[in-house]
Formats: sequence, structure tokens, C-alpha cells
Amino acid sequence: MNKVKTLIFLVIFPTFVNAQQQYPFVVGESCTYRIHYGPITAGYGSLKVKAIEEHLGADCFLFDGFGETNNFFDYIFEVNDSYISYSRTDSLSPVHFIRDVYEGGHIIQQDYRFTPRKKQVLAEDSIYKIPSQTQDMISAFYYARTLLSSQDIKRDSILKINIFMDEEIYPMQIKYLKNELVRTKWGKINCLLFVPQLQVGRIFKDEEEMRIWISDDENKLMIKVETKIIVGSIKAELSSFEGLKNPLSITD
Repeated sequence: MNKVKTLIFLVIFPTFVNAQQQYPFVVGESCTYRIHYGPITAGYGSLKVKAIEEHLGADCFLFDGFGETNNFFDYIFEVNDSYISYSRTDSLSPVHFIRDVYEGGHIIQQDYRFTPRKKQVLAEDSIYKIPSQTQDMISAFYYARTLLSSQDIKRDSILKINIFMDEEIYPMQIKYLKNELVRTKWGKINCLLFVPQLQVGRIFKDEEEMRIWISDDENKLMIKVETKIIVGSIKAELSSFEGLKNPLSITD
């Protein structure tokens, strides 16, 4: 029995390692973000690379996203969001996406089965045609990091990512503006500053409504997100991390 276990390990382990070499993240990476309005903490969100496992006949990364309000905000507008994405280790194409959301009494439950080879998604009893490399809401985050790690980013560079969300295809463009130093509790981090853009009439009409800061190092890690609201802005800032593939570049 021990010989069989050893043989299985020797077969699987090289695949496990090779699947992670081409990406700026590894299994075990975990990031937590504090979501706040000024000094008031509304809640926390997390993004994790939990495992590599076989799912629906494919070797997949298991990505996990979670967000919740704190006890005080639960009385105002309770949020309890869970996102699971199984994405192929060889291409990051999503295979299975599960969304279970509770927001202020509003419940959303989605179960999407992707078939990248056929360029389609099964959502409940409907089949939707999708372009190549269409991402789900969570895999898009890791896919964007991978694109950034393989490209020479210059002023006004644009990343284009199709996202299947709420039974629609959202053609998102993420435009690079400039580099900025972001002050964190660990020190200053040199970041790439991006603004997401969607088609006219979609979520972001003004390209300045949301800004995203990504570490300009080998991790390409999201450090901060800022979204404008009617009065002020809501921010999500990295509050803790572990299991990064590379050391985070921090200066004094």
C-alpha cells in the first residue's frame, strides 16, 4: 500500500508543480481585504487559492471568494457572499462557477457549467454561447494577474477580458493609467493603477468611478480598490496575506 501511495505521489506531484510555474500565484495564497467607508469598517472580503483537484474531468485550481459585513453593518445592510470557481490549470478557463449571495435580504444562487471547447455555458436549463477565454467573476481576477505578469505594461495599455455574469457576457477593458506608491501598514508598495471600463450603459459610465491598484512586482497582487459613491468613496484595502509565490515588494 505504501508503494502505491508513493507511486501516486510521484505521478501527481510534478503535474501539481508544473501547473503553478506559469502563474503569479500558488496554492495556499490567501488575501484578506478590509472594506471601509472612511474610518468605518463595513466588513471583510477574502480571495484564496485553495487547491488543485480534478473536477468535472479536468485538473482545476479551486478559487474561493468570500465577503461579509461586520456585526454593526448587519443591522443596516447584511452581506454574506460566497463564490467558488474551478478553473483549468492549463489555461485558467473556468469549468464550474458557484455563487451564493445574500445582500440585504436579496438572495442570488447561480451554478454555471462552462465547456470552453464548445464555447458555451450551461446555466440552469439554458445554454449560452461565449467567446474564447470567457471568465467567471472569480477566475477573471487570477486570469488578469496572469496577463499582467506576461505583458509589458505601458501608459494606456488595455487588458480585455470577457466575463460571464448574471447570464450575460460583459466585455471588460482594464486601462493602465500610471504607477503610484500606495501606503500600507507594511510600508509603501509600488503599484500599477488601473481603471476598469465596460460598454456604455453598463456598470461604469465614468472611467474614474473605480480604481484598482496592483502591485508592480512578480505577484501582481491587488492592493487596493476604490469605488466612488454619491458622497465619498468605498475602499477595499489589503489587510493580511499569506502563501504568496513571491515576496511582496515593500519599501519604507
